[in-house]
Amino acid sequence: MLNDLRLAFRSLRRTPGFTAVVVLTLALGIGANTAIFSVVNGVLLKPLPYASPDRLMVVWEKSSRNPTNVVSPANYLDWRDRSKSFTALAAFTWSGITLTGGSPEHVEGRSISPEFFRVLDVQPILGRLFTPEEDAFGGPRVLLLSYGLWQRRYGADPSIVGRTIPVAGGDARVVGVMPPLVQSMPYGNDQYWEPFHLDPADRQRAGRYAMVIGRLKDGVTQAAAQAEMSAIADQLTREVPAFNTGWSANVISLNEQFVGKSRPVLLTLLGAVSLVLLIASANVANLMLVRAAGRRREFAVRAALGAGQGRLIRERLAESLVLSLGGGIAGALLAAWGVDLLVAANPAQVPRLSQIGIDGRVLAVTALVTLLVGVLFGLTGSWGSGIEGWATDLHGAGRRSTSGTGTARLRAGLVIAQVSLAVILLVGAGLMVRSLTQLMAVDPGFDPRGVLTAAVDLPQATYPDPPAQRRFFAALLERTRAMPGVQSSSMIDFLPLTGQGSATSFSVVGQPPAAQGQEPVADIRVVDPAYFSTLRIAMVAGRQLSERDAAGQPPVVVVNQTLARQMWPNGDPVGQRLKVVMWNPDESVEVVGVATDVLNDGLDRARRPMIYYPVGQAPSGSMNLLLRTGGDPLGLAAAVRAAVHDLDHDLPVGQVSTMEENLLVSIADRRFPMFVLSLFAALAVALAAVGIYGVLSYTVGQRTREIGVRMALGARMADVLALVLSQGALLVGIGAAVGLAGALALSRVLKGMLYGVTGSDPMTYLLVAAGLMAVAVGAMLLPARRAAAVDPVVALREE
Repeated sequence: MLNDLRLAFRSLRRTPGFTAVVVLTLALGIGANTAIFSVVNGVLLKPLPYASPDRLMVVWEKSSRNPTNVVSPANYLDWRDRSKSFTALAAFTWSGITLTGGSPEHVEGRSISPEFFRVLDVQPILGRLFTPEEDAFGGPRVLLLSYGLWQRRYGADPSIVGRTIPVAGGDARVVGVMPPLVQSMPYGNDQYWEPFHLDPADRQRAGRYAMVIGRLKDGVTQAAAQAEMSAIADQLTREVPAFNTGWSANVISLNEQFVGKSRPVLLTLLGAVSLVLLIASANVANLMLVRAAGRRREFAVRAALGAGQGRLIRERLAESLVLSLGGGIAGALLAAWGVDLLVAANPAQVPRLSQIGIDGRVLAVTALVTLLVGVLFGLTGSWGSGIEGWATDLHGAGRRSTSGTGTARLRAGLVIAQVSLAVILLVGAGLMVRSLTQLMAVDPGFDPRGVLTAAVDLPQATYPDPPAQRRFFAALLERTRAMPGVQSSSMIDFLPLTGQGSATSFSVVGQPPAAQGQEPVADIRVVDPAYFSTLRIAMVAGRQLSERDAAGQPPVVVVNQTLARQMWPNGDPVGQRLKVVMWNPDESVEVVGVATDVLNDGLDRARRPMIYYPVGQAPSGSMNLLLRTGGDPLGLAAAVRAAVHDLDHDLPVGQVSTMEENLLVSIADRRFPMFVLSLFAALAVALAAVGIYGVLSYTVGQRTREIGVRMALGARMADVLALVLSQGALLVGIGAAVGLAGALALSRVLKGMLYGVTGSDPMTYLLVAAGLMAVAVGAMLLPARRAAAVDPVVALREE
């Protein structure tokens, strides 16, 4: 075998062009598959880094509108006391602190109940967990740092444990550092943890804002836990009907909570990249067949000198294994680069990005694919060489033969397979492009052009009351409105298209009350009066909010069109009054205007009822600044940071971006698969074109004498062109027909990722067919022109 490998290396070194094409083709196919499998392995296959991760469950509250709603802390306390299915249930909610003492930085974290890390079964790598005194209601300010924050901000200094660190409004004591395996819980960026000070005696139901995680007891199934939690929820409905009617509990595995939304996208990409590997394999198989046919005379000589068929097959296998090994190594290098590229793209719908890499399992799969490809190519090449017998002619007839109809049919079949698989990928990419085009045409309800956004979170410790918050934001708006180039400046607590926000039930004064659990629900936003004009949101009735809608004045709100149509289908909303549960359910507010709908959850989501409160009457410590300019919005970023620093040098500015960037982020779940599918489709078409060119070039070379005879008997150049093009067109036509039928059958896989188009969109199929035919004609022209240029005298000359 070593002799065979040395012979294979020498043989391939004599044909560098062939070797380079095969290795590059294999590298592209294997590398793309390895990169995508690395992502699939890291996200879908690799278990969560906790003890018995399959026992970890997230428990949500569920309503008819939302199956995964945040939880009332009072309901959590009752769940914890009554449930028998879990070893423990822990509650946690979102938190944030501003770190000072140097460059100020606002970091996100979680407030956690005492059971949280017991549920995860994790201990700190430095220090300790919170003590009962620290966990108790009214306990001291203590923190557990994430491994990443500890390394990034504190230089992995072990002496940080036990020290107090400066935070806005005072200090906090660091009691421990958690290991790197502790990752952010869903919908968060957990950089630290602090106690969630719950008072067990306080069971008042006053809102839903927490998440709950639990660990199942041994022998308890998820279905059994779901049945128990549903029964407890029914009990709480009977006990507190005003708050819990229409609500239940929903138990979801933590792993499913992490990866559920990403699974369809990743499996679709894995299927697509597998098609690319098949196309690359078909291309290489065709090249191997052509190479084998060109070496028929060589193998005939070997056979005549006594080489057995097994020996000759072994040499072919050795050569194909060398090629596949080169392709596998190059593919692994390409995969490493591809994984870095995918992680850098940071697709929002792909979780656990930090855990994605090429590990032992990925390398094992790559090695297995490489080995299988090598064996298959060796067998294919050997069959192509020996299908008619290696020693049929030692005087050149084999060189002029067509290598048998069987081999010719195999080559044609491989081209048809390449074309059909490329069509499937092209249709998938075309549908995604058409879908994204349709989505981008959706009106978000505002004008995102030329708008800069910047998050400003006021620490509760230094801005403890609404007057202090109002004063700061009023001063900030005054400064930003005076900046050169700023046309308008305003604020909102939750930006559009981010999917973030708050919601609550409400009622209309004078209308019959809805049944318990069936109350209408609206999103709530707090805005500066200039918000509507800054984002160019049109008012369809009444007036905008104004500066006179301040504290101490009659409470007013603006509603959107969806709420107006829902509550007053045939009446005028302006002047009507609402009672909103979130703020003060006993006090009514007057509707002074109706604004056009603004999309909050995404361009493809339904428009929901919305209520806008003026910031003067419902102040918030966390706001997003909005600046409209006629130039480059990011050019104002430095001035905004300077304005905030001048007002409070310990206050950081959060994420700074443009509204157009935010819009693109909101459709990242569609842009990412579209980009990758389009990349794979382009690669597939290129490989298919190479395959078409290779087969026709070889066919022309084999039929040179025939073409010479035809031209000697009077065939015109156009006739020869038509002969070659018709042969290629037949292969492409069959492949395209098979591919279009396959694409139609498989298009339902993309159904959940499409918007505004169906899987059978005729325009997409027509464009794909036309585009592929154009590429195919380009690939066929050079062999056809070469055939038409054959000199009959040269072609018929005897050796």
